[in-house]
Amino acid sequence: MSLFKNEIKLMLKSKMIVFLILVSCIAATTGINSLNMSNDFDLFYIRRSSSTIAFGAVRFGASICALLFGLFTVLTLDKDKKKRSKGIIESNINYHRLMIIRILAIVFYEVIATIIGMMAVIAIQKFVFGIPIDIFYYLFNYWIIFFPSLLFSTLIVSGLYLLTDSLDISFIALGILFVKSLTSNNYLFTWVQTNLDIISDFAGIQPVGQTIIYNRLLWIFISISIFGVGLLFKRRYEFNLKESFLINIKSKILILLVVIAVLGSGFTYIKEPYTMELIRNMETNIDENISLTGLKPEIIFDNEKGEMYGRVLYDFINKGSDSITFHTNEGLNIDSIKVNGKEVKYRENKGKIEIPISNIEEIEIMISYGGKVKTDKNGVGRGMPGYISKDSIYLLENSNWIFRPLVKEGDSIKISGYYSAPEYLTMVVPGRLIATEIEGQLKKWIFEYNSHTADIGAFAGIYEKHQINFKNMNIEFYYSPRHEEYVQNMKIEEYIKNMMKYYIENIGDYYSDIYPLKVAEVALYKRGGHSSENVITISENMLNRDKAMYSVIGDDNTQYRGMDIDIFMSDISTIAHEIAHQWWGTGVKVIEDSPWSCEGLAQYMSYKYIQSEFGDMESNLFLSRWESRVRELNNYYYLNNSEMLDKINEKYRKSLEMEKLQSELYYLMPIKLLNGEEVSGEKEFLKGIAKVYKSYLYKDLTYEEFLKEMNLSKEAVEFE
Repeated sequence: MSLFKNEIKLMLKSKMIVFLILVSCIAATTGINSLNMSNDFDLFYIRRSSSTIAFGAVRFGASICALLFGLFTVLTLDKDKKKRSKGIIESNINYHRLMIIRILAIVFYEVIATIIGMMAVIAIQKFVFGIPIDIFYYLFNYWIIFFPSLLFSTLIVSGLYLLTDSLDISFIALGILFVKSLTSNNYLFTWVQTNLDIISDFAGIQPVGQTIIYNRLLWIFISISIFGVGLLFKRRYEFNLKESFLINIKSKILILLVVIAVLGSGFTYIKEPYTMELIRNMETNIDENISLTGLKPEIIFDNEKGEMYGRVLYDFINKGSDSITFHTNEGLNIDSIKVNGKEVKYRENKGKIEIPISNIEEIEIMISYGGKVKTDKNGVGRGMPGYISKDSIYLLENSNWIFRPLVKEGDSIKISGYYSAPEYLTMVVPGRLIATEIEGQLKKWIFEYNSHTADIGAFAGIYEKHQINFKNMNIEFYYSPRHEEYVQNMKIEEYIKNMMKYYIENIGDYYSDIYPLKVAEVALYKRGGHSSENVITISENMLNRDKAMYSVIGDDNTQYRGMDIDIFMSDISTIAHEIAHQWWGTGVKVIEDSPWSCEGLAQYMSYKYIQSEFGDMESNLFLSRWESRVRELNNYYYLNNSEMLDKINEKYRKSLEMEKLQSELYYLMPIKLLNGEEVSGEKEFLKGIAKVYKSYLYKDLTYEEFLKEMNLSKEAVEFE
């Protein structure tokens, strides 16, 4: 203990540790504004709260402080070698023990830096911004994210130094691990920070909190493994690496520590329980002999446990197949499968099940299952297609929480059923809400609708529900009561009404007079928006920005300023895009053949709405960005030389192909449509759009059919 106290005093006298603590405070306080310093428009001007301030501070601070404490650690361990005093010290005390005590002293100061940094940010939030403190967010962010980052850095660089006996090599190796951590999409590899960009104000930290804790557990094992291996190869006296290892390996405790840490690392990585590799639509083989005609989900959500239990009844018409394949979610365990009332055995492969069926025309399959929905391996915190948490449910169809049959979809699929969730939540159900029933502490939401797609989602939250009156339409707007001030001040409801008015006037009536349009706020853990049937979702950044944005809206119209108006235009354009999908995607099923898809039509219509509402200056900004992005991708070497694609890393190749596809759907196609508008004239082109919509309502629409109806050729709309 006296040696430990002595090392603490010596480090303090060096003044380097005081500098590190000071830098930690400066980095943390600078991080309060880190969201506005990023390149992510979605996060600019987000309203400050304990969650955003604490998280921004630790995320920015951890990036700097982990590297600085790593440097300080390796300099401290190397000082005796540099001063050539190592031999003298070894002859007087157990140098092995001294090294460990020095590392513990550094960890002690990392604890001090964490406490002081946390208190500094709390003081700024309280006395500068006047925002109430939620201590939970500070405790979680500083002690689960910030402090472990410093600890891991110290343990990793210590192990590397003990292994290599080189300051340069160990610090360079730490730097490589540091950069890899910051650039990885896999949440398991991000030890410096986490792969979150922000903590949701709508859903809290619970949807991603368990993955952060699991990440920390994995890196505790990894950093101890590296440190333990370093101790095994630590140089003894004047012995070489091999001779030192033979001495160090005699320590049974050390061997046991290394074995447990290495096995723990491997087991934790392999058994990761929260994510899966989602199977993309492009990789599916549809059985054209079978058509889905009916779907009846009966789902119970246990939000406290983050679990769901359900039975789903599928009706099929079979024209000659003897099995049906379903995409599943690996976190959901099957209890039983019945075909026409009889329980059957099935074959299960990763992410899929194959169910044998009789070669008869009418097939009914009942699947009972339950568990925790797994999310996309590379989408944690940024593009999560599904989660269930205490205050929120977000389940998109592509998370396969309703097992997806790989069959044709019938012309009209009858969908009915119910979701049961805690009474304090409001469920946003697809189609039409028939009734609600209270069963203990659960509320059952019964719904039904007819659809041309089996894509079905489930969304819930602690919502404020508003009815937006527009002619004879029923528009339901669901948003967090925390964000009501912003919604009212920024006239979001008025803009939604104006979008509907513009689309009805220029495309045609809303596709249904039975099903209301439902607009629901969801967490930032899934960016942007989403549209399915009569439900669209928009991420909370569009409804939860800082009061500084209020100046964008004047008494008469928008006051043009700077970045704030660009951000606001981006938000409004995204909402307009998702609402446009109610015409192109729901009303008319657009058969995708890149660049042709419903995305291009929705982008075009949102562009036209922005042009109508705000003028050419704002809409042209979107057009110039689309053109710039398309030209940029057209200059990519590998995309221009497709024969070279097979020679590059598979992951990079897939990312390039996905980037190219998104560019074609979201940027190139709306440019082509605007070229068509220039050829035909705006008035005639919009008349043609309305004619196409009326002719193909509830039908499929191909690119060739669209061009024919619009009297256009492919050459006329090309973009060079």
